Amino acid sequence: MQSFIESTTQNLDTPNEDIIFSNLSLRLATDLIGDAAFGVNFGLSKPHSVCESMKSANNVNGGGGSGCGSGGDEVSDFINQHIYSTTQLKMDLSGSFSIILGLLAPILQDLFRQILKRIPGTMDWKIERTNRKLSGRLDEIVKKRMEEKNRTSKNFLSLILNARESRTVSENVFSPDYISVVTYEHLLAGSATTSFTLSSIVYLVAGHPDVEKKLLYEIDGFGPHDLTPTAQDLHQSFPYLDQVIKEAMRFYTVSLLVARETSNEVEIGGYLLPKVEVPLEAW
Repeated sequence: MQSFIESTTQNLDTPNEDIIFSNLSLRLATDLIGDAAFGVNFGLSKPHSVCESMKSANNVNGGGGSGCGSGGDEVSDFINQHIYSTTQLKMDLSGSFSIILGLLAPILQDLFRQILKRIPGTMDWKIERTNRKLSGRLDEIVKKRMEEKNRTSKNFLSLILNARESRTVSENVFSPDYISVVTYEHLLAGSATTSFTLSSIVYLVAGHPDVEKKLLYEIDGFGPHDLTPTAQDLHQSFPYLDQVIKEAMRFYTVSLLVARETSNEVEIGGYLLPKVEVPLEAW
């Protein structure tokens, strides 16, 4: 994590140039989770990254790979489409009409989404097209990784494939389609939520100088700037930072509700959750 943070902060040394922090945090989170999920360094957080396409989402949606990161054209294309898809998840008037409608009349959201995604030029149509490209590119990445003989075990995708090949789990459970879905969910859930939370914290702290002063005092008091905190340090040595993060998450919740369905019957807290068969197409 530290190497990605150091790389990202070098992008801040740009005098006379405004920086969109939400884009910066999305680059950082995508690189970090991408390394954990795919074992690929996308290179988005590097200084003067070639993946400047986030500044022009329409260009990203219309083209192929830009050569960012490593791992081939299919990875470059995939990450460009992922960035576009993530940055278009907006709740303002520039976002998808079906998303906006979902806030006002949730029962109509899916109906209008099904209609609008068939009309060229609409935001729903653009998002639908991007999601299809994402699915295709992700299948290519998984297929290529499955063909590797000497893959590592330091990323989520490789761990799943190794378990599948060692017969630790049933191949029927970890089918190629299911692996693609789970791996991308890992990337999307990690990068989008982390980026949103970081941006919310900066926005809220910027409006409260007293909180900013106390926060900086705690961080600077940890030690020299070149001292990297361990996981235990982060857990124990920054109580005020922990409070600020949790308060920001209380103000701006990434997702009010995340629905889950069980593949096997399970009891949690005295409540019995029945087994639900979910078609793969539902993902």
